[in-house]
Amino acid sequence: MCLIIKKPLGRRIAADFLENAWQRNSHGWGCFHTQRGEVIWARGLRLDELIDHNACLPLDAEVYVHLRRATYGDVNHDMAHPYVVRPGLLLMHNGSIAHLAPQDVSRSDTSELARVLHDMLSGLSDEQASALIRSHGFRALTAPLIDGSMVILMDAQGAVRLGRDWHTVSAADWSDAMAGMEVSNSHTWGRHLTPSAAESVTV
Repeated sequence: MCLIIKKPLGRRIAADFLENAWQRNSHGWGCFHTQRGEVIWARGLRLDELIDHNACLPLDAEVYVHLRRATYGDVNHDMAHPYVVRPGLLLMHNGSIAHLAPQDVSRSDTSELARVLHDMLSGLSDEQASALIRSHGFRALTAPLIDGSMVILMDAQGAVRLGRDWHTVSAADWSDAMAGMEVSNSHTWGRHLTPSAAESVTV
């Protein structure tokens, strides 16, 4: 199912939250953000890489972090998100799109979505593509294609969210360190229990 975490300005994603989410989404990680008009991105396959990279993310940037749980496709570096739709435009996806499952079982539904969007935007200038992905028409056109998932597109102008809305983490869900941060779902990570809450559960 995967998980996307939106790191706001001035905040850092708690390492223990990432470690917890990794237990359910351990098939790769990736992130992207903009810096001086350029999309900066990275991806990998190991938790220690993710923890180290998270610690170095700029505090003055909104960053999107993706943890993959493979529904379709191999578990390898190429299948980790984000995907390049076209130079300067990248994609993350949370969900499962059965009607985009490729015949090549080594590939994922997200790789197929990236290919479809690449074809849709083919021939457009960067400025035209940027305007199109932010239009109401594009949102309406892609809604049946995305089919209830969440998709984040990132170009030099910033992020565009398509599909379902965010879930906001509360202090009761985790801790003050994550309170107010937004994630793509509430079920691919485990609720954090304080020592007192854990004791009440085990009694």
